Amino acid sequence: MFVHSKRLFLHIIFNMLALFMFGGQIETILGVKKFIIIYFLSGVLAALFQIIFNTGILYYFVQTLDFSQAKKALDYLNEEQKINLYSSMYSPMMGASGAVSGIVGAFAKFFPEHRIFILPFPFPIAVRKALIIFISGSFISAILNLAPGVAHFAHIGGILSGYFIVSFFYKK
Repeated sequence: MFVHSKRLFLHIIFNMLALFMFGGQIETILGVKKFIIIYFLSGVLAALFQIIFNTGILYYFVQTLDFSQAKKALDYLNEEQKINLYSSMYSPMMGASGAVSGIVGAFAKFFPEHRIFILPFPFPIAVRKALIIFISGSFISAILNLAPGVAHFAHIGGILSGYFIVSFFYKK
């Protein structure tokens, strides 16, 4: 959660922007200790969510591929295609996206109708709707491999874990 890819610098900017936008209010409501617990626990659970997804993909390929056919198919791929195939099956995780997504999920639990501006929409939308769009986009990106090397399921796992962890801390 403390290392990030220099290749995806814009990703770091968006993580920090999300932490700036949502983190202060969550820390004010819950306090520093609970904020830190949510942040780190969301990061760990997000990583587990991504690992479970990757393991499921690998299990599927192991159970369905004839390895002699796989070898023949791999021989036809160039190096870039092999790297893309590998990164779609196994994305090493680094960065704070899962933990920051947990803070965003916690914010959504407290303020589901709070309106925010997000790109590309030129008008404010409710946090709940923004998260539905973000989760759907992450899921589609993961399934269609639109951004190889990004741990999309860590984003989803972070949002879900932050949402449910804060439910434990704060009973209405």
